[in-house]
Amino acid sequence: MYSSHFNFKAHRMTNPATAKILLPTLLTLVTIGALPVTDTPLNSRLLLNPSQLPKVEVIHEWVSLDYDWRFSWVKDYYTERGWFDAKQNLLSSIDIYNGDIYVTVIRLSIAVPSGLNKVVTVQGKSVLQPFPSFGRNEIGICSNLQFPFASFTDPNTGCMYVVDVGRIGRNPNAQAPCPPKLVVLDLNNKGAILRSHSFPEAVVPRHTNMVNDLVLDYVTVNSTEVKYVYITDTGNAQIIVFDVQTNQTWAFRDVSMKTDADRVFTINGVNYTMDVPVDGIAIDREYNFVYYSAVGSRKFYQIPTSVLRNNSGDFARDLRLVGNKVSNSDGMASGKTNIYYGAGGLNALFRWHITKDMETQGSTESKVTMATQSLLAQDDNLFRWVDSMKLDTNGYLWFVSNRAPEYLNGNMDFTGVKGANFRICRVFVDDLPYLLNS
Repeated sequence: MYSSHFNFKAHRMTNPATAKILLPTLLTLVTIGALPVTDTPLNSRLLLNPSQLPKVEVIHEWVSLDYDWRFSWVKDYYTERGWFDAKQNLLSSIDIYNGDIYVTVIRLSIAVPSGLNKVVTVQGKSVLQPFPSFGRNEIGICSNLQFPFASFTDPNTGCMYVVDVGRIGRNPNAQAPCPPKLVVLDLNNKGAILRSHSFPEAVVPRHTNMVNDLVLDYVTVNSTEVKYVYITDTGNAQIIVFDVQTNQTWAFRDVSMKTDADRVFTINGVNYTMDVPVDGIAIDREYNFVYYSAVGSRKFYQIPTSVLRNNSGDFARDLRLVGNKVSNSDGMASGKTNIYYGAGGLNALFRWHITKDMETQGSTESKVTMATQSLLAQDDNLFRWVDSMKLDTNGYLWFVSNRAPEYLNGNMDFTGVKGANFRICRVFVDDLPYLLNS
């Protein structure tokens, strides 16, 4: 969500009880429908019945991030040269494959030693192991990972697709010696590079892009090969399309990818302005539709993949507003039966029962509306800004919470007084990755 256009402001509400939040009182029943926005007390805990919610497990947590340095002198070396400062490291995206957890740390400064990492335990401590290595994350060598924002691993092949901003920092005036790119790593072969494609400057400018999230498209259900990659670019408020077979890249821009009045919302009594465009992206299990939303909006849109696959497709004609999420969100995840998202203003995790709504409404996916959204988890401390999420092949949804609004506003507490800042959690949802061939 860290756009080069990022306009981030926050102020304490003088009367939190009057804050507008998007959680109707029917949440006492857990499942909600297409309900209007209402004014309710800020303390949403009073509206929940915890016994009805699935158990959430905290798998890893940190007050501040640390790495698998192997030797203490390596950490000292990086620290002395300004290549590591724990307060500059913000956990962001998550990926899961064969029981291993991979994460990105956004490179807002050179004090982030590694952008892509594997979570490991060393002497009982959770640390980040640079992946594939420290060397492959070295800044200034364009063939290396510079600012890997997010990854998506094909569960059928172990191929990890990584989007790389190419420069350090979110400022469009930052030095950008390297172009943004898509890198494919083989997780079954120690992260060997299978492919690296630099995006053309005319489509994905190196100084302004913030390639943010991605989904993979097989085109047909019985296929075993990725044909297209769809990538959100918050820096330029666009959706990028990469044709894997032809190496061609194009992009679509539309007003729906920008923010609206809902960019101002409340988190724990603090009013935030998040002028962050299109970010989260999802795709259905039959590869017919892509869904997306801006962080600075609650609106949830649908576009046919047939339009995206055509570089001259009529985007505006075929775009459809599906409905409103209960709150602003960052990342999303696509399952076989549901689409999952974080509810930023509620410190919560939700799912849209898309298949259930299609059955209830007696409609096809091209006409379904976002009616049934159910709460999966809510905690004002544990889930402060649910950022990224992925489904594994065992029915669990994994997600990262990282207090990003506090971090980006300079209010992150690294003393430990407020507890952990970064968490990796999982919750059983009995769903599978949309891409998984069963």
